[in-house]
Amino acid sequence: MNPQLRLRIGWVIAIVLFCAAGVLFAIDYSRWNSGAGAVYGRATIGSPAPDVAFAALDGSHATIRSFTGHPLLINFFATWCVPCKAELPLIQSRYERLAARGLEVIGLDQQEDAPDVRKFARAHGVTYPVFIDQGAAIDAYGGNSIPMSLFIDAKGVLQAVHIVEMSDAMLDADLQKIL
Repeated sequence: MNPQLRLRIGWVIAIVLFCAAGVLFAIDYSRWNSGAGAVYGRATIGSPAPDVAFAALDGSHATIRSFTGHPLLINFFATWCVPCKAELPLIQSRYERLAARGLEVIGLDQQEDAPDVRKFARAHGVTYPVFIDQGAAIDAYGGNSIPMSLFIDAKGVLQAVHIVEMSDAMLDADLQKIL
């Protein structure tokens, strides 16, 4: 077989495999981020959000249930997480714009020291409440990576989950589900 023909066939096969992988990823992503019934740990879209406790930076405690009556966006993050840092301005701007409509936003840092988290929040202009999760919350929602965001309506029902850095469009679409 001609070496040039062999090279072309190799490139065609590589391109076809790359495209097939992209299609499979898109199908899997749409299932993974689907609506009602999608399961995340002990949580199911369309069902009451599992209640877990977490510590505030001042040492007090809160639970997810303590926010019932308000639409709630929970953002799991860490100070070292680059995608987490990238989406902070989006979340902060929605908090500022939608707090008057009752939106509550909380940040749940993953097992870092309170002084470091406080310094990080201040440096990034975060004005919504920030708590520290010792693992119970992210485990309850099946999180295995960050950033992860939960959208819970005023009745305490989980409406959406994203385990990816959110875009403006993603954030706005899911906020509409809970407002």
